[in-house]
Amino acid sequence: MIIRWLLPLGFLGLIAIAVLLVIYLLKPQYKEKRISSTKIWKRVLLHSKKQHLILSNVFIFLVQAFVLAIIAVGFAQPRFFSDNVLAADSECVLIIDVSASMRAKTLTDGSTRFERAVSKAKTKINEFFAQADNGSVSVILSSKMPKYLFTELKEEDEQEINEMLDNINCTLEDNDIESALKLAENRLNSNPYTKILLYTDTQFGNLGSAVETINVADKENEQNVAILGCTTGIVDNEYVFEIVFGAYGDITRKCNVFVDIKGANNGKIVRDFHLEVPVTFSVDTTSFEQVQRVAVTATNNNFGGQEDWFFDTYDEVKISIQDLHDSIADDNQYYVYSGIRDKIKTEYWSKKSNSFWQYGFNNLANNMVDYRDMTFREIYQEQGMKAENSGYDFYIFEHSIPEEIFASGLPLDGVTLIVDPDETLNDTGLGLTFDEKVTLSNLTSCTNMENHPLMNYMDFDRIHLTQFTQISIDEDSEFEPILFVDNSPVMLVKNTPNSKYVVIAFSINMSDFYGEQFQIFLYNLINYFMPRTLQSADFNWGETTYINCKGKSIKVDHNDVIKSFTEFPAEFKFEDVGTYVFTTKYGLDKVDEVRKAYVHIIASESKLFSRSEFHINLDNKELTGESGKDFFIWLAIASILLMVIEWFLQFKYIL
Repeated sequence: MIIRWLLPLGFLGLIAIAVLLVIYLLKPQYKEKRISSTKIWKRVLLHSKKQHLILSNVFIFLVQAFVLAIIAVGFAQPRFFSDNVLAADSECVLIIDVSASMRAKTLTDGSTRFERAVSKAKTKINEFFAQADNGSVSVILSSKMPKYLFTELKEEDEQEINEMLDNINCTLEDNDIESALKLAENRLNSNPYTKILLYTDTQFGNLGSAVETINVADKENEQNVAILGCTTGIVDNEYVFEIVFGAYGDITRKCNVFVDIKGANNGKIVRDFHLEVPVTFSVDTTSFEQVQRVAVTATNNNFGGQEDWFFDTYDEVKISIQDLHDSIADDNQYYVYSGIRDKIKTEYWSKKSNSFWQYGFNNLANNMVDYRDMTFREIYQEQGMKAENSGYDFYIFEHSIPEEIFASGLPLDGVTLIVDPDETLNDTGLGLTFDEKVTLSNLTSCTNMENHPLMNYMDFDRIHLTQFTQISIDEDSEFEPILFVDNSPVMLVKNTPNSKYVVIAFSINMSDFYGEQFQIFLYNLINYFMPRTLQSADFNWGETTYINCKGKSIKVDHNDVIKSFTEFPAEFKFEDVGTYVFTTKYGLDKVDEVRKAYVHIIASESKLFSRSEFHINLDNKELTGESGKDFFIWLAIASILLMVIEWFLQFKYIL
């Protein structure tokens, strides 16, 4: 370890010792007179007095001088440093930006910023080893999570250093320069002479005297036109695509943007459309940046048709700029997959039907129209309609089950709701026995003893019943009671891979469950049994999301790389750009469901010539580390100990 003094002027405090000496020389000598009863005792006192005075004064002076010396050392700010601190320019830390914008190419020779940064870093390392005596080099790769490529390698490791630099790749991430500089700061705290070199394409503010920024952007030979994003919405029953474009560099040009819509439908009609949208860019050369939005209303008339035709669903929208010679190719196309809405089909049958179920599902369908396509079919026996036991997501049977379902068996491909059951349902083999109905003397509140997802956001005190059916549950039935009245279960759930049921042991007509709490329950019902596979169809590269499953498993396919999931919700990270296909496997005879998501580079990485107001003070002369902290503790301990010794000597002298 080496001690360095950050403030050598602090040693001027040692002058206080000379001042103390002068004080001792000039202070008045007080005479002490003692009276003794014997001549011998008088001689002894005289001898001991002289000896005591001389020794005590010397010790007290030395102790006080030591205390002043310690204070002066503290003012000089001592710091510990490792043994590798040899001389100026003895250590060099290179930070190489490997974010997505460093992939930008020049329009002349096609070299990338990243390639130029690595080449310049190699040259600098070679020059550093030629000049530094036993110097060391470290390299940090700066992206979303900066990390060291290597630390403190010497000149004899130069071949290994070049091999490691040749094998690094530019990422599709954004750049966290603050974390990268904090990694470099650790080396600076260890060695105050460390030089930090930052190879990047971003213009930063003041980073301190220890940091030198080498900007590898080329304003004369780089330009980029990018599709930054696309939002969709339905306005007056027509799809509107708002496309966001960015232009960066010295650009004045007109581009044709192609919008290709596949699978646009109107009822049974399915059509594909192709549209060319002219967009003109004229970039301000002061900022070298222009962002504009273009709204495309997708109707048949816009695509050259004559009839008044519109669509509310589509399979895919591809937005692209073709024949575009620019610095970044990854942002010249964009896919939109949000036009596919989850279909929720419900079948309802009742001996004594009511409008609560249909009203509840239709009201929910209006609130979820952007991502759910919900249909409700009610079976009217008097019209000769027959209930079906397949092809639906929810089957609601109220009071009993129709004969055709008894004959063919309960549905297996969806969720079956049995509402206000009677004794005829004891033969269904569910493992439940429906006993007599219990009539309550007044409205009685429900209670919830299990934290079940079907009960999320619900206020059970606002659900009251006047009548319910008693239910006995077999031990092996796998039904879970989730709602109670007077400790009797009035709602049960079964959710296994091959069997999904909800049993509600009361009639909506015999309760006040038809209002707000009923709407919340239906919302929970759909999201619990029929969760959306993805909450979005648009993601940034490197983003993490959760996928859910309505069936048994999900297969994810991207460029023929396949991953399978059987437990949900499952965490999934997008590690490449492009289209990901999520296929839900249901089993039985139900058709697999396919959902797609598009992953693009982060919009900020398309911006070629960015500025950052980030500031940090990394200086070679002003260390911000805590090295030397323990040294100050020992100085404080020594100072206090010497002060105690002085008090003791003064006390002895007084006696």
